[in-house]
Amino acid sequence: MLQLALILASISSNSFVPASPLEDIEGIRPFMETWCIGCHEGRRSKADLDLVVMLDRIEAGELPAAIDRVIDRLDERDMPPSEEPRPGETEYDDVIHALESLLARRAERPPARTTIRRLGRYEYANTIRDLLGVELSIEDELPADEIGDGFDNSGDVLSVPPLLLEKYFDLAEMIASGAIADSDQVISTTERFSLDDLEATNRGVLRRSVWMLPTRGAVFARHAIPAAGPYLLRARVRAQQAGPDPVRMGLVVDGEILESFTVEGAVDDAIEIETEVDLDAGVRDVGVMFLNDYWNPEATEPADRDRNAFVEWVELEGPIRSVYPTKLQARLLDRHGSPDEPAALRAILGSLASLAWRRPVEPNDVDALLALSDGEEPGWDRVRTGLLAMLVHPRFLFRIEAEPAPGLAERRLDGWEIATRLSYFLWSTMPDGRLRRAAATGQLDTPEGRAREVRRMIRDPRSRNLARHFATQWLQIRSVKDAIPDDELFPGVDDRLLRLMSEETERFFDEILRKGLPVTDLIDGDWSWLNQPLAAHYGIEGVQGNRMRKVRIATEGEKGTGLLRHGSILVSTSNPTRTSPVKRGKWVLEALLDDAPPPPPPGISGLPDDGAVVGELTLREMLERHRSDPECASCHLQMDALGFALEPFDAVGRPRTEQGGMPIDALGELPDGRLVDGPTGLRDVLLDAIGLARFQRSLAMHLATYGLGRGLDLRDEAMLDRLVGALEETPTLERLILELVETDAFLLRPAPIEVIMEGEGTP
Repeated sequence: MLQLALILASISSNSFVPASPLEDIEGIRPFMETWCIGCHEGRRSKADLDLVVMLDRIEAGELPAAIDRVIDRLDERDMPPSEEPRPGETEYDDVIHALESLLARRAERPPARTTIRRLGRYEYANTIRDLLGVELSIEDELPADEIGDGFDNSGDVLSVPPLLLEKYFDLAEMIASGAIADSDQVISTTERFSLDDLEATNRGVLRRSVWMLPTRGAVFARHAIPAAGPYLLRARVRAQQAGPDPVRMGLVVDGEILESFTVEGAVDDAIEIETEVDLDAGVRDVGVMFLNDYWNPEATEPADRDRNAFVEWVELEGPIRSVYPTKLQARLLDRHGSPDEPAALRAILGSLASLAWRRPVEPNDVDALLALSDGEEPGWDRVRTGLLAMLVHPRFLFRIEAEPAPGLAERRLDGWEIATRLSYFLWSTMPDGRLRRAAATGQLDTPEGRAREVRRMIRDPRSRNLARHFATQWLQIRSVKDAIPDDELFPGVDDRLLRLMSEETERFFDEILRKGLPVTDLIDGDWSWLNQPLAAHYGIEGVQGNRMRKVRIATEGEKGTGLLRHGSILVSTSNPTRTSPVKRGKWVLEALLDDAPPPPPPGISGLPDDGAVVGELTLREMLERHRSDPECASCHLQMDALGFALEPFDAVGRPRTEQGGMPIDALGELPDGRLVDGPTGLRDVLLDAIGLARFQRSLAMHLATYGLGRGLDLRDEAMLDRLVGALEETPTLERLILELVETDAFLLRPAPIEVIMEGEGTP
């Protein structure tokens, strides 16, 4: 029992006690002392890697996670640095074999536990929409979730601070009131949004008495709609005419044009425009959009050069008619009858609780919900009270999974828990009716049933959420919509174009997922999703209209190069005024190869972000001088070679052949001597035997981290090997997902480690 406790203690610290002596350390330590420890010892260890400590832990019987980092560096031959004396190939191979032998001695052990997860803010909003039909504005209503292991769905960081708990109560009241309307009351209000209440997109300017829209864009207010129903949206607007057509403006909700209007007259002639719209409860963006900008600085008459639009205020009135029954109430009435009948009331509360809590409920659960309200209250009031309680209950806010029974180290998840894991993994929302039926009938207890549901879910449009939430975080482009490229250097690269770039990448990933295309298309795909503005930005001709569509990219010699040419990635890895080969190389290492470089040593200054040069040095020359510092060389040799390969794209993703009158130099040399020349050369390096293996492992690791909601450790190495093997057989995202959901890590709930250590369970 003592040995078992030691084994489990080492597991909890990402290490493991093997059953046999580690004689291989005798061959590892001399190598490290000769070639490595001079730079990796003590408080000033480079790359924050103290090999003396690592060796001591190995001798003590542990397997620290640093072993994987050391194997990667030795396997790449970029340690020791190329300018230092280096071991021979046989010495490299021998020590790598010895280190891998240590890892091969892992005993069988349960997978790591996933901390019980709170719904992330996107999951919360999607679930409320699918459960009750209420739309929420995520950015306004809920704070951003913390990031753990690269993703915002990690159970380890999804805490519930007191302020968030208060927010959940406030939201529950608003949501319940919007979903359940009173049958005998219409409360209509008029909300006028003044200049200070409004926001503008695309360089809108706030003047003393109006918002001015100098180009196509919108003025809007975010407003909490208290109840679903018909509303009147109106605005007071003015126009500055120019060109052959009068000003056209549209009333919009959440960016969608409800109705467009011709606004004639002079700039001092204000008019009101109005339309009726049915709105669901929740937070919505309501406002006005300028639709037909015109600019001709060469016009003979100054007054005919610039067309602009102006907004004085926006107003929302309603609901203007009875909102009873809401869509939810109509559905409940049709299925169960009036809640004024006791049996119907119990059925309504039971059905809502089962959906909200994502599993069947017991009669005593319904009794507890009924006990929250007075039996003399109207039926819908009692439903509203019960719904509010459901929405603040831990069974709604958290994805709770039962712990193993006493005496067991793990338990297999039941069908309802598997359904929940699948739906939030692939859809970022609650299980739908078919998934719930599969859980109830036992289909999710079999590999065939799980595979059938996974394939269906991937084909469903809701799987776009995997692109929206997994791919954007894996590829580190979630913030591209908030990027601020320099206006003077890159005119026209506004928030609308940045959003199109993000949409391009999401659609690209989604196409590869849902059409079963090979994952190598992520690197060398010769197609993408574009519309006319985005295609024009890239210099691609023949794409007409604003609708995004799949386009074959015939860039001669480049074959499109997949993600490597996406503006979302190129903007995210640039500075506002210039490209950054260092950021781009670091992105390739982190996202595509799972080989993140260590942070720079303290006191090392970087390059200027504003495009400034030092003397007459080019950016390449500045980086070469930067690499002359031994503290920087080891990491920059690889990063810079990979980053310079993307220099044929400028800081906003446009192709280029020269900069400042000089041809672009996209050639770099990797530490192992391989040359990388431009995007095609980078593609070739990523898809050769070594690069493809590393890319597949990185993709598998990132997808498993997201799908499991936790970081991976040494206990997951066998699972990763299995996932990579599946990709080698069938290189599609669907196969990778199917393999992941059949692993013990996905299907088991291990007991808490302290329970096993106390002897209450057996491994």
